Amino acid sequence: MPGIFINYRRDDQAGFAGRLADVLENAFGVENVFRDVEDIHPGEDFVVAIQKQLSSVSVMLVMIGPAWLTVNNNGVRRLNETDDFVRREIQAALESGKPVLPVLVGGALMPEKADLPNEISALALRQAFVLSDASWDSDVARLVEFIRPLLPAQRRSQLRRVVAWGLATVIVLSMLLIPNLKETPRNPSPLPTSPSPEQTDSRLTGHWTARVRYGWGAEHDEIFELRLENGEMHGTASFLSLARIIEQGQLRGNQLSFVTHSQEVMNASAPREQTHRYRGQLKSGELHLVLETTGGLSTHSPVEFTARRTLE
Repeated sequence: MPGIFINYRRDDQAGFAGRLADVLENAFGVENVFRDVEDIHPGEDFVVAIQKQLSSVSVMLVMIGPAWLTVNNNGVRRLNETDDFVRREIQAALESGKPVLPVLVGGALMPEKADLPNEISALALRQAFVLSDASWDSDVARLVEFIRPLLPAQRRSQLRRVVAWGLATVIVLSMLLIPNLKETPRNPSPLPTSPSPEQTDSRLTGHWTARVRYGWGAEHDEIFELRLENGEMHGTASFLSLARIIEQGQLRGNQLSFVTHSQEVMNASAPREQTHRYRGQLKSGELHLVLETTGGLSTHSPVEFTARRTLE
């Protein structure tokens, strides 16, 4: 079943939608990306087909271009028409509770809540992602990484890699320990109180989740996909339920820290990049973290939360 639904208006973003779909199909497979123009067969009921696809997808991308708000039909704004397919698709996705990500293209700004029909006004509260012509390749690459943890198939693949890595570690450690059993002294020295780097690495790598309450009152289930390579932490950490690529990740003993970035869009203001700095401690099988966000259009208080490992 398709995992990504691209919502767009043909009069405004058809070219951008096709360009983005090509990248997503290469990343996730043709069968996991849905666009109405190509994927609805001749003679098939458009409304039934759209509803069927929406019931099966994991995330919707709402592409917003410069004319998205103003496209009209005989002098009536298309978004104001109750049978407008763009509006109906967004409404269905919002009501389903699935992730809905506005994607701004062509220099478009995020619409204000008052500009939208009541049925889809919640879209204005979603954090937008900007794809600019000047940095299209890098912007789309980041978008792909944001989407990846939202797709069930991708999560299962990540879990299989973690399990395989764990089994390989056990086998290697067993091979190293067995030859040394005869040399173990009768009165071994006490075990160290802090875990070895190998123990710490295996306890950190994997899938973590946390319920985070932000300073303005919103609560989100955030996901952390972590792995260690040569002592450096890599992976993704979601902010407002959207995955962000981890940068400057490091682990020193039980202390960890990393940085992610996102773009904040408010009303008609130009987007501004936010920096999210995480620091914390791996303690008793949990990640105790503090998040500090700077550089955006608004001020955010530090947030404390606890992440726990999960097999999902």
